[in-house]
Amino acid sequence: MSKKGFDFRLEIENVKDDEEFNNNKTLIEEIKNLFANTPFPLEGAGFCENRQYLIVSGQVCRESKKEAQAEYTIFKEKLLRIFKKYYKKIKLNDIFVAYFTTR
Repeated sequence: MSKKGFDFRLEIENVKDDEEFNNNKTLIEEIKNLFANTPFPLEGAGFCENRQYLIVSGQVCRESKKEAQAEYTIFKEKLLRIFKKYYKKIKLNDIFVAYFTTR
């Protein structure tokens, strides 16, 4: 049976690669915990070249496109809640989503 899913790249605005981020052990631990408990593979997370955005990329694959989108939305909301505890103006943007179907 085929499955449906997508590769994604998520951009988190207003999180800068500065000492505040790097020295906030609680924030980093919360992010690590979320990543470890996410039911789909995350390929990586890191700052882009200009260090203005944190980027998270991964892949979601489920029985239907709707299920994949629902899991991704739950992940994004959890990530947003974590960042809102530490930063005032946080915004998550989907900068790349490529849908696929397995055979």
